[in-house]
Amino acid sequence: MMIIWKYIKYPISLLLACVVLSCVQSDYTRLVQSELAKGIRNDSILLGIKFGDTRQDFFGRCFDLNKQRLVTQGPSGFKVQYLFNDSLINVKPNKIRLLFSPFFDTNEKIAEMDLEFSYLGWAPWNKQLQSDSLKINIMKLLMAWYKGNEFIEAQVEGESIPVKLDGNRRILVHIKDAQSVTVRVQDILHPKFVHTGYANKKQE
Repeated sequence: MMIIWKYIKYPISLLLACVVLSCVQSDYTRLVQSELAKGIRNDSILLGIKFGDTRQDFFGRCFDLNKQRLVTQGPSGFKVQYLFNDSLINVKPNKIRLLFSPFFDTNEKIAEMDLEFSYLGWAPWNKQLQSDSLKINIMKLLMAWYKGNEFIEAQVEGESIPVKLDGNRRILVHIKDAQSVTVRVQDILHPKFVHTGYANKKQE
């Protein structure tokens, strides 16, 4: 019996590992299917900017926000900068810099948006403002902004990351470096995103 177990224990362990991994993946797949099955569209992204906005819509909205002194021109690689206090999640608010830039599809419409968060007072020696703490705070902030489903850990594009999915709107959170956390907000009903069992025939 000892000899038999010696030869079968590794295949069994491998099989169990595969089952566990498949369950984690299937949880996310089931979430996608159940959210899309609701037929609910959540197109709001940030500051009145929405999925499907044209390039002209986007820059027009940013022009209006700039006139209100809410946003300014962003640095290279990002189109817009927005400074705000994280008072929604902290009793003693910290100033956060949010840089954002949309991705336009072939029809010049927004399909997804990149957001990059960092504390304005960040310094290498300030542990409270490092990206690992920032990531937790940003996830709380996103829940306060968007409401809906909680974040789950899921394999997306080959990486295990926090994901929030509400209808068609998917939010992915990454740590970029010691200072910054990046968030990508996507419309998963757009043709560029493919999910098993859902053909986006109605989308252009």
